[in-house]
Amino acid sequence: MDRPRLVILANTGKEHVGPVLEKFRPWLAERAEIVAEPDFRTLDREKAALLPPADLALVLGGDGTLLSQARALIETGIPLLGINFGKVGFLAEFSIDGVKDHWGAITGGTCRMTARMMIDVKVFPAGYPQWGNGGGVDVQPIFHGVAMNDAVINAGAPFRMIEIELAIEPEYSRTSATTFSGDGVVVATPSGSTAYNLSVGGPIISPGIDGLCISAIAPQSLAFRPIVYQASCNTWLHLHSANEGTTLVLDGQQSFALAKDQQVLVTRHPNKTKLVHNPEFNYWKMLAHKMHWAARPRRN
Repeated sequence: MDRPRLVILANTGKEHVGPVLEKFRPWLAERAEIVAEPDFRTLDREKAALLPPADLALVLGGDGTLLSQARALIETGIPLLGINFGKVGFLAEFSIDGVKDHWGAITGGTCRMTARMMIDVKVFPAGYPQWGNGGGVDVQPIFHGVAMNDAVINAGAPFRMIEIELAIEPEYSRTSATTFSGDGVVVATPSGSTAYNLSVGGPIISPGIDGLCISAIAPQSLAFRPIVYQASCNTWLHLHSANEGTTLVLDGQQSFALAKDQQVLVTRHPNKTKLVHNPEFNYWKMLAHKMHWAARPRRN
């Protein structure tokens, strides 16, 4: 790419992003063609479909900004490069100086790129056939979203336990896996395994693994342990009881109120999100540096 076509997605609500971008823009303009700069706050999949063809999207913000833009751009196939202005920078690996230092590798195609799994999440109304008539979806869902990290069902106010029936590929098993009570459940991708999933005791999953993880939130039973399973399996979550505040949350950002007897279907999205990685890091180094994985106890 001698002169790549760029989309700039800047979270100008974050401190320093606006001024830094204005200083960075002339440098970019000498080396690339900026084809679009949409408002990241209102960009969704429908608007993203109208963007001009591009070779790369620069996302200025943090991990949360990158997650929101990954959901919006999932159908475009445009690779994302995250420039971190946030706290962690686990997904947004670059600084402005890092982009400049590695521009030749970024545009020359020698920077490592990974394809990250996304999940498709649908909610079906009460009265819908159990597991969608054995897996066949024959009515429109009342909610349809996409997530890069996770789909979470939170019990919500007034914070009584909720009861969820879990079925994994019931179109073949013709039965559910289990019914459990607790404060909710997390269905996480490998990318999301280091997010909410980790905080509720779920495992860290390498991004290259073609699997999903289910972890219960404060389950009533000590026997409920997180499980990792093939991502091609359809996952159904049937709410046998719910609170007024029970909510489905995608990537900690998009939410939808749930009610008793509704069903949530989680499947692997047919498209993946491409992430450009900083040559100075690898996943395991990032895990140790950002998440303090395997850190040794400090000695005073």
